Amino acid sequence: MGLKDIFTTQKNIGIEQKNQVENSEESIAAISGASYTAKGTKDAGYCGGSSQALLPKLHAVYMQLMRYIQKDEIKQNERKSKIKQEISTIESKNFNIESELKEEQEKLIHEENKIEKIIKDIDNIKENPKIASGDSFAKASFWIGLVIIIFLTIYLFVFYSSASYSAFFKNFTPDDTKITQAIFDPQAISKAWIDGFTELIFIMAIPAVFLGLGFLIHKFSEEKGLGKYLKISGLILVTFLFDFIIAYAIVKEIYNIKIGGLFTTQPPMDVSMAFEEVNFWIIIFAGFVVYIIWGLVFDFTMKEYEKMDKVRFAIKNKEQKLAEYKTECKKIKAEISSLQTEKNNLQGEVDRLKIQLETYILYFNDVREGINNYFTGWVGYLKSTSSSQNHIQDCEGIKEKFLLDLEHSEFIKKNLASSN
Repeated sequence: MGLKDIFTTQKNIGIEQKNQVENSEESIAAISGASYTAKGTKDAGYCGGSSQALLPKLHAVYMQLMRYIQKDEIKQNERKSKIKQEISTIESKNFNIESELKEEQEKLIHEENKIEKIIKDIDNIKENPKIASGDSFAKASFWIGLVIIIFLTIYLFVFYSSASYSAFFKNFTPDDTKITQAIFDPQAISKAWIDGFTELIFIMAIPAVFLGLGFLIHKFSEEKGLGKYLKISGLILVTFLFDFIIAYAIVKEIYNIKIGGLFTTQPPMDVSMAFEEVNFWIIIFAGFVVYIIWGLVFDFTMKEYEKMDKVRFAIKNKEQKLAEYKTECKKIKAEISSLQTEKNNLQGEVDRLKIQLETYILYFNDVREGINNYFTGWVGYLKSTSSSQNHIQDCEGIKEKFLLDLEHSEFIKKNLASSN
C-alpha cells in the first residue's frame, strides 16, 4: 500500500461516527512528547523492532495527530480567519485588475476601430484618387524653392571653388588685401587648369562636398528619433570647421601681406587674432550661413515636391498613422495579456484557499515533532536489544522518506513552515 493511498483515508475522517470510542493511546490530546517516545518503544517491542512494521505504525501516529488538529476548533478557526482575510485581500486586488482590464479592452476596441477606418480610407483613395486633397500652394512653393535652390547652388559653387583656390593654391600679391579680391577670383578655374588637372578637380569637387553635406541634412531630417539631431549637428559642425579653415587661411595670407610692408615687427597671425578680424567673419557668413540656408531651402523644396503628388502623399500620411495605431494595439494587447494572466493566477489562489476553508487545515509542523518523538522511542528499543547499525539505518531511512512524502503531500503541502 503506497503512502498516498494511506493519506487518502483522511478524506473520510469527517464522516466517522462521532460516538467512536478512542482509547487513551489514540487520544493525542493527552499524549505528550515523552508519551510518544514511550509509545514508540512499546510498539517496537510488540513487533520486535521490525522495519516492515514501522511504516504502518508511523501512519497510525500521523492519523492520531491529524485527528487532534482537526478537533482543535480554536486553532482551526484562527487559521481559517487568516485565510479569509487573505482571500479578501486577493479578491480586492482582483477587482482592481478587472477594472484595468476593462479599460484596456475599451482602448483596444477604440484603436482597432481607428485601424479599420484608416484602411478603408486608403482603399478609397486608391480607388478614387480625386478625393485625395493636398496643399493647394504646394506647386507654387515647390517652384519658388527650386528657383532659390538653383541660384544658391550657383553661388555656393562659385564661392567654394574660388575660396578653396585662394586658401590652398593662390599666390597673394599686395593688390589682394581686399576681402573680395582675396575670396572671389574670377579666373580661379582657368588658373587651376593651368596649374594642373588635379588642382582643377580639387577646387571643383569642394563645392560638391558642401552640397552633399547639405543633402544629407535633408535625408537625416526624414529619420525618426533623437539620433537624427545628433547626425545633423555633426554635419553642421564639420561644415563649420571646414569653413573656419578656409577663412583662417585667407585672412592669414591677407595679414601677412599687410605686415610685410610695415617697418615694425608684428606678431604672426593666430586663431585669437583671426576672431578679431572682420574679414574672417565675412568669409564665414558668406559660406557657412549660405550653406545652412541652402540646406533648409532644399529640405523645404523636397517636402513641397512630395505634396505635389497628392495621392502618394495622402496614402503615405495614412500609412504612417496606420503603423502608429498598430504599434499602440500591440502594446495594449500585451498589457491585456499580462493583466489576464495575473487575474487568472489570483483567481486560482482564491479557489485554492476556498478549498482549504471547506476542510481542516493541517501544517507539516503539526505532525513532524510527534513522529520524530515516536521514532526516538522506536530507536531506543532497537538499541536496547543490540540491533545492528544497518537495521537502525534502514528504519531511519523509512522514517525520513515517510516525512518527506508527508511534507510534499497534496493534503498539507502549503504553509509548511508555519508553526500555528
